Amino acid sequence: MGVDAPHEVGNAGQPGRQPGDARPGDATPGDGAPVPVPDDTRTPRQRWRARAPLFGVLAITLFGLGAVVYDSFAPTTEEPLDAHSHTVIADACHATYLNLRALPPLTNASTRTELASRTERENTEFAAMVTKFDRLTPPNADGRRALHDWNADWRAVLVRRASYVQELRASPKRAELVLPRDSTGAPITDRMNQYARTHALTGCLTSNLQAETVDTIRQYPTNDTVNG
Repeated sequence: MGVDAPHEVGNAGQPGRQPGDARPGDATPGDGAPVPVPDDTRTPRQRWRARAPLFGVLAITLFGLGAVVYDSFAPTTEEPLDAHSHTVIADACHATYLNLRALPPLTNASTRTELASRTERENTEFAAMVTKFDRLTPPNADGRRALHDWNADWRAVLVRRASYVQELRASPKRAELVLPRDSTGAPITDRMNQYARTHALTGCLTSNLQAETVDTIRQYPTNDTVNG
């Protein structure tokens, strides 16, 4: 009739198109086009609460790293012994071990006088060894005190060994080495050996040096035991 039909005007202001209508080429979810992300409407407290597990994992990781670092640098004992003192003690024990093994061995035919002489020579070796210990001053106060106490135990054992020699020379009766005891009644050589083990001084064990042996044939280890 010569008059164009009226066009529908959609809500979007475009003729003939309603909201939700799609045209060819329009971007839709799944076509690879970015989809608008709604703003985060959470409160700060909610956001912090959501991140809590992440902070927990981070804290555990840092704690683990700290433990590894501490373990690498912290002393291995509450009575630490510095490297110089450790070397001097280990060398002194090793030298004493070699000197004792070099002494003429006792036999089942050895006389009482020979036993006394042999024990006396051993005591001289032990005294020289402990004198080297006395000269050391570890920088750590606890380590210094522990070493002092260990030396004192060694000297207490040597006093008893000297008394044993005197008994041998003074009387034909059977002599006996009586070791000093600690507060629990155990021989102090037990704690002396504990100190040696704690500080990796295996060569200073009384069994390796035969420090508790006086009236029988000495049986020293057949190999160098200073380094365990």
